[in-house]
Amino acid sequence: MAPSRPSPSSAPSAGGPLRVRGPAELVAAIPVLLGFAPSESLVLVSTGGESGRRLGLTLRADLPPPELSEAVCAAAASNLLVGSPVGAVVVVVGGGPASGAGPLRRDVAEAAVAALEERGVAVHTAVWAERCAAASRWRCYDLCDCSGLLADPATTPLAAAAVAAGKVLRGGREELERLVAPVDAEVLRRREGRLERAVDELSSLPDPAAALDPQAQLAVVETAIAEQASGRLVLDDARVVALAAALAVPAVRDAALLACAGPRAAAAEQLWAALARETPDPEAAEPAALLAASALLRGDGALANVALERAEAAWPAHRLTRILIDAAQLGVSPERFRAWLGTTSGSARRRRGARSRRRVRRR
Repeated sequence: MAPSRPSPSSAPSAGGPLRVRGPAELVAAIPVLLGFAPSESLVLVSTGGESGRRLGLTLRADLPPPELSEAVCAAAASNLLVGSPVGAVVVVVGGGPASGAGPLRRDVAEAAVAALEERGVAVHTAVWAERCAAASRWRCYDLCDCSGLLADPATTPLAAAAVAAGKVLRGGREELERLVAPVDAEVLRRREGRLERAVDELSSLPDPAAALDPQAQLAVVETAIAEQASGRLVLDDARVVALAAALAVPAVRDAALLACAGPRAAAAEQLWAALARETPDPEAAEPAALLAASALLRGDGALANVALERAEAAWPAHRLTRILIDAAQLGVSPERFRAWLGTTSGSARRRRGARSRRRVRRR
């Protein structure tokens, strides 16, 4: 029930600032700000800038049971503070079977408003929506009692600007989760066995680290990115095992991070997503973390969160995942994150081929 990790988001612009006028347009903007249409959710949006109304950091939490409303809203309000908001918007989406015209879950809205105002953040809009979809009902919690039906979020100027900027708008979080969901368990067990045999063979050598040539391993990854870009990549067992072994070399993984911001960034991101599905645990943590890094570079906090959850599930102590979680929680902007990636290039040149983790045989 904890709030999702906060991620920097802003209203995309294609040729100048875009204005969101009124609660209805604001609710319709939420799928653009999050990257997907939420359901049964509390959404907080920070506002700031010279006008105090520029949309900033956006975060989402599952609607809690009534007894946890205050705790969940307090945690969400604290997370929103990393965006240094001047004000905030509170939106409750869903809330159970609708009766009448709403608004539902007033307990959540009131707890969120109280938590924000306790932290010095003024709430200028609090609104309920049945769904973030065309013709869904919405109503303000305020005394004004404004209400109406939403326009199709996909037809708003904000959505058009997002598409023009290359942002993918998804129908729900489930669609994001499918991007990294593991493939058939039997396939993963087969690949796990091949990885264990490869590690056993490497461990039997007098100097396992010396047997790993980082340049050769990097070529494995670069070739896969090139083939992905041209639509020729086939991820069979041998290819997945080879890529998992390559990404386990710290210097190769660091170079793969830089590929997230390179000329083939889109192909690299597609490769990381595919490997997050196709690679057994714990090795799946490497491509899942790389996918999160790629998403953070594009300001796609929703995909970054889902990828980080996949990485954590694969390998709870994975170091890069912890670093990226911290970056997401701090609301690091894509520009700052890109600058941080630049500092890893020196590290990639200095580091050698020691594995970051040796697979432990499961008995």
